[in-house]
Amino acid sequence: MRRFTTALAGAALAGLALTTVAPLATATTAGPAPAAVVAQGGGLSVDHTVVHPGEQVRIHIDHGPEALSWISSGSFVRDSEHPMGADEGVAHVVSDVDGSADAIATIGDVAPGQYLVHARVGGGSVPGVTITVQ
Repeated sequence: MRRFTTALAGAALAGLALTTVAPLATATTAGPAPAAVVAQGGGLSVDHTVVHPGEQVRIHIDHGPEALSWISSGSFVRDSEHPMGADEGVAHVVSDVDGSADAIATIGDVAPGQYLVHARVGGGSVPGVTITVQ
């Protein structure tokens, strides 16, 4: 069962990555990103898009009446098990009131590059925001 869950999580993450390619390409041609970036149509935002290992990222998500399942990224510290078995760290939700949640995640000791911060709300995935680890 674990293999099926892992495969399902991988397929979901791969599909999410493919759905965010076009918006990211257009965002980079418009100039530098602002300090806080909101995913198009997703209600997910981060307070910093350029981070370093050991720094914390504050995340906000407006998820409406649907339940927030998780917020994760390959750049986050892996200090707890991912609910879907993905090889990613999960943000710690500090507040979730009236369809609006705030979370904090610490950037792990990962290779420099771009990483997707994404979430699962209700039965679907929320479009993510890309952060750059330097």
